[in-house]
Order: sequence, then structure tokens, then C-alpha cells
Amino acid sequence: MRTFDSLRGRREFTLVIRRGAPVKREAFTLYGYEPRGATTTKVGVVIPKTVGKAVHRNRLRRRCKAILDAEGLRAPHRWYVISCRPGAAGLTFVELRRNLTSALARARDAEARPPRKRA
Repeated sequence: MRTFDSLRGRREFTLVIRRGAPVKREAFTLYGYEPRGATTTKVGVVIPKTVGKAVHRNRLRRRCKAILDAEGLRAPHRWYVISCRPGAAGLTFVELRRNLTSALARARDAEARPPRKRA
């Protein structure tokens, strides 16, 4: 059973991308955002057509969701957007899992730290 829900609608995706903390990896950029009063963890996967044909994009989406299922996203509830790059389709499942789990850990740490003040 899934430990997260899917982001729905352009408004939720835009909110996470604009206000979330980006974490860049070779295959994708992960945006993490902790909205006030969130009762569930939500995830959205964005895969442009430059990644490949529909078969490759759908396989990549299923792989990302399988990795997140195994990760067990629990409280505190956050919203994530995974934006894949063209190189993501060529990665093996192990490489993709390594990249995604390290990005999730980094996003959680970035949200826990207070924002830096600019001089």
C-alpha cells in the first residue's frame, strides 16, 4: 500500500516547485516543500518528452514510485516533485534508487535547517 498520495493539479505542482528546496542530481531535480497543515505526503513526477517515448517515460515513473514505496515516506508530511532529465531513462534501477534516496535525504535536511539570511 502506498504511503503517499499523488499531487493533483497545476496549482500543487507549481506551489512545490516555486517554494520548495531544490536538490539536483544527475538524472533529476527533486523539490521538497512542507506545507502548513499537511495531513499526507504527496508526490508528483514530471517527465518531459525529451526523456524518450511514452514507454520509457511510464517505466521511469513506475520506477520512481516503486523506490518511494520502499522508502516509506512517513510523518512529517511533505510534498515532493521529481523532475526527470533525459539521462534518467538510461540509468539502472540501482543507480536511480541511489540518486533518489540521497536526494530525499538531502531535501529533508534542507527543510529542517532554517533559511540562510542574505547579507
